[in-house]
Amino acid sequence: MLANLYFNIPVLLLAESGHGEKPNPLAFPVDLGIWTLIIFLGVLAILTKFAWKPIMEALDARERSISDDIDAAAKAKEEAETNARQYEEKLANANDEAAAVMAEARQDAAAAKERILAEANEEAVRTRDRAMADIEAAKNAAVQQLAESSANSAVELAGSIVGRSLEKADHSKLIEESLKRFGS
Repeated sequence: MLANLYFNIPVLLLAESGHGEKPNPLAFPVDLGIWTLIIFLGVLAILTKFAWKPIMEALDARERSISDDIDAAAKAKEEAETNARQYEEKLANANDEAAAVMAEARQDAAAAKERILAEANEEAVRTRDRAMADIEAAKNAAVQQLAESSANSAVELAGSIVGRSLEKADHSKLIEESLKRFGS
Protein backbone atom coordinates (compact mmCIF):
# COMPACT_ATOMS: atom_id res chain seq x y z
CA MET A 1 0.00 0.00 0.00
CA LEU A 2 2.82 2.36 0.84
CA ALA A 3 4.51 1.47 -2.43
CA ASN A 4 1.34 2.33 -4.33
CA LEU A 5 1.20 5.67 -2.59
CA TYR A 6 4.87 6.37 -3.33
CA PHE A 7 4.57 5.67 -7.04
CA ASN A 8 1.26 7.48 -7.27
CA ILE A 9 2.48 10.72 -5.63
CA PRO A 10 3.28 12.41 -8.95
CA VAL A 11 -0.08 11.33 -10.25
CA LEU A 12 -1.80 12.75 -7.21
CA LEU A 13 0.14 16.00 -7.52
CA LEU A 14 -0.99 16.40 -11.10
CA ALA A 15 -4.55 15.65 -10.13
CA GLU A 16 -4.44 18.32 -7.46
CA SER A 17 -2.95 20.88 -9.81
CA GLY A 18 -6.36 21.17 -11.30
CA HIS A 19 -5.74 20.05 -14.82
CA GLY A 20 -8.85 18.03 -14.63
CA GLU A 21 -7.66 15.31 -16.79
CA LYS A 22 -7.45 11.84 -15.55
CA PRO A 23 -3.95 10.49 -15.31
CA ASN A 24 -2.99 7.53 -17.45
CA PRO A 25 -2.20 4.61 -15.20
CA LEU A 26 0.04 3.03 -17.81
CA ALA A 27 2.14 6.14 -18.37
CA PHE A 28 5.72 5.96 -17.10
CA PRO A 29 7.28 9.25 -16.03
CA VAL A 30 10.99 9.08 -17.03
CA ASP A 31 12.27 11.72 -14.62
CA LEU A 32 10.64 9.92 -11.73
CA GLY A 33 12.16 6.62 -12.90
CA ILE A 34 15.65 8.17 -13.11
CA TRP A 35 15.36 9.62 -9.61
CA THR A 36 14.05 6.33 -8.31
CA LEU A 37 16.97 4.48 -9.92
CA ILE A 38 19.49 6.96 -8.45
CA ILE A 39 17.98 6.66 -4.98
CA PHE A 40 17.85 2.87 -5.31
CA LEU A 41 21.52 2.69 -6.32
CA GLY A 42 22.49 5.04 -3.47
CA VAL A 43 20.57 3.02 -0.93
CA LEU A 44 22.10 -0.16 -2.41
CA ALA A 45 25.64 1.31 -2.14
CA ILE A 46 25.04 2.46 1.44
CA LEU A 47 23.53 -0.87 2.43
CA THR A 48 26.36 -2.76 0.70
CA LYS A 49 29.01 -0.77 2.54
CA PHE A 50 27.41 -0.47 5.95
CA ALA A 51 25.06 -3.45 6.14
CA TRP A 52 25.82 -6.17 3.58
CA LYS A 53 29.59 -6.46 4.21
CA PRO A 54 29.28 -6.54 8.02
CA ILE A 55 26.43 -9.02 7.75
CA MET A 56 28.47 -11.24 5.41
CA GLU A 57 31.54 -10.94 7.64
CA ALA A 58 29.45 -11.80 10.69
CA LEU A 59 27.94 -14.78 8.88
CA ASP A 60 31.41 -15.96 7.75
CA ALA A 61 32.73 -15.53 11.30
CA ARG A 62 29.75 -17.45 12.66
CA GLU A 63 30.28 -20.19 10.08
CA ARG A 64 33.97 -20.43 11.03
CA SER A 65 33.04 -20.46 14.72
CA ILE A 66 30.50 -23.24 14.20
CA SER A 67 33.01 -25.19 12.10
CA ASP A 68 35.67 -24.73 14.78
CA ASP A 69 33.18 -25.80 17.45
CA ILE A 70 32.30 -28.91 15.46
CA ASP A 71 35.99 -29.71 15.00
CA ALA A 72 36.66 -29.11 18.70
CA ALA A 73 33.70 -31.33 19.63
CA ALA A 74 34.98 -34.09 17.34
CA LYS A 75 38.45 -33.76 18.83
CA ALA A 76 37.02 -33.78 22.37
CA LYS A 77 35.01 -36.89 21.50
CA GLU A 78 38.13 -38.63 20.18
CA GLU A 79 40.05 -37.63 23.32
CA ALA A 80 37.19 -38.86 25.49
CA GLU A 81 37.16 -42.19 23.66
CA THR A 82 40.94 -42.45 23.99
CA ASN A 83 40.72 -41.64 27.70
CA ALA A 84 37.93 -44.18 28.12
CA ARG A 85 40.07 -46.86 26.45
CA GLN A 86 43.05 -45.91 28.61
CA TYR A 87 40.92 -46.05 31.77
CA GLU A 88 39.53 -49.43 30.75
CA GLU A 89 43.09 -50.68 30.14
CA LYS A 90 44.20 -49.27 33.49
CA LEU A 91 41.23 -50.92 35.18
CA ALA A 92 42.05 -54.23 33.52
CA ASN A 93 45.70 -53.83 34.54
CA ALA A 94 44.65 -52.96 38.08
CA ASN A 95 42.49 -56.10 38.20
CA ASP A 96 45.42 -58.16 36.88
CA GLU A 97 47.76 -56.56 39.41
CA ALA A 98 45.28 -57.22 42.22
CA ALA A 99 45.04 -60.86 41.14
CA ALA A 100 48.84 -61.07 40.98
CA VAL A 101 49.16 -59.50 44.43
CA MET A 102 46.60 -61.93 45.81
CA ALA A 103 48.41 -64.88 44.22
CA GLU A 104 51.72 -63.63 45.59
CA ALA A 105 50.15 -63.15 49.02
CA ARG A 106 48.83 -66.72 48.90
CA GLN A 107 52.27 -67.99 47.89
CA ASP A 108 53.89 -65.95 50.66
CA ALA A 109 51.35 -67.28 53.15
CA ALA A 110 51.97 -70.86 52.01
CA ALA A 111 55.74 -70.33 52.21
CA ALA A 112 55.39 -68.77 55.67
CA LYS A 113 53.22 -71.71 56.74
CA GLU A 114 55.80 -74.19 55.48
CA ARG A 115 58.63 -72.25 57.12
CA ILE A 116 56.76 -72.03 60.43
CA LEU A 117 55.92 -75.74 60.32
CA ALA A 118 59.54 -76.61 59.49
CA GLU A 119 60.81 -74.40 62.32
CA ALA A 120 58.28 -75.94 64.72
CA ASN A 121 59.34 -79.44 63.67
CA GLU A 122 63.00 -78.53 64.07
CA GLU A 123 62.28 -77.05 67.49
CA ALA A 124 60.33 -80.17 68.46
CA VAL A 125 63.21 -82.36 67.31
CA ARG A 126 65.70 -80.21 69.24
CA THR A 127 63.48 -80.26 72.33
CA ARG A 128 63.08 -84.04 72.07
CA ASP A 129 66.83 -84.47 71.55
CA ARG A 130 67.52 -82.25 74.57
CA ALA A 131 64.98 -84.18 76.62
CA MET A 132 66.53 -87.47 75.51
CA ALA A 133 69.99 -86.14 76.34
CA ASP A 134 68.76 -84.93 79.72
CA ILE A 135 67.13 -88.31 80.35
CA GLU A 136 70.31 -90.09 79.27
CA ALA A 137 72.43 -87.83 81.49
CA ALA A 138 70.05 -88.34 84.41
CA LYS A 139 70.10 -92.10 83.79
CA ASN A 140 73.90 -92.13 83.61
CA ALA A 141 74.12 -90.04 86.77
CA ALA A 142 71.64 -92.35 88.52
CA VAL A 143 73.53 -95.40 87.31
CA GLN A 144 76.84 -93.92 88.45
CA GLN A 145 75.37 -92.96 91.81
CA LEU A 146 73.88 -96.41 92.14
CA ALA A 147 77.18 -97.95 91.18
CA GLU A 148 79.05 -95.82 93.68
CA SER A 149 76.52 -96.60 96.36
CA SER A 150 76.70 -100.30 95.52
CA ALA A 151 80.48 -100.20 95.48
CA ASN A 152 80.57 -98.40 98.81
CA SER A 153 78.15 -100.95 100.24
CA ALA A 154 80.19 -103.79 98.78
CA VAL A 155 83.42 -102.35 100.15
CA GLU A 156 81.90 -101.92 103.57
CA LEU A 157 80.48 -105.38 103.41
CA ALA A 158 83.77 -106.81 102.23
CA GLY A 159 85.58 -104.85 104.92
CA SER A 160 83.34 -106.17 107.61
CA ILE A 161 83.67 -109.67 106.20
CA VAL A 162 87.40 -109.43 105.94
CA GLY A 163 87.53 -107.71 109.24
CA ARG A 164 89.81 -105.05 108.31
CA SER A 165 89.62 -101.66 106.74
CA LEU A 166 90.69 -101.13 103.25
CA GLU A 167 92.99 -98.41 102.38
CA LYS A 168 91.96 -95.55 100.26
CA ALA A 169 93.78 -96.81 97.14
CA ASP A 170 92.18 -100.23 97.47
CA HIS A 171 88.82 -98.58 97.95
CA SER A 172 89.17 -96.49 94.75
CA LYS A 173 90.35 -99.51 92.80
CA LEU A 174 87.34 -101.55 93.89
CA ILE A 175 84.95 -98.70 92.91
CA GLU A 176 86.45 -98.40 89.45
CA GLU A 177 86.25 -102.12 88.84
CA SER A 178 82.62 -102.17 90.01
CA LEU A 179 81.74 -99.27 87.76
CA LYS A 180 83.29 -101.00 84.76
CA ARG A 181 81.36 -104.20 85.46
CA PHE A 182 78.12 -102.35 86.20
CA GLY A 183 78.40 -100.09 83.12
CA SER A 184 78.84 -103.03 80.79
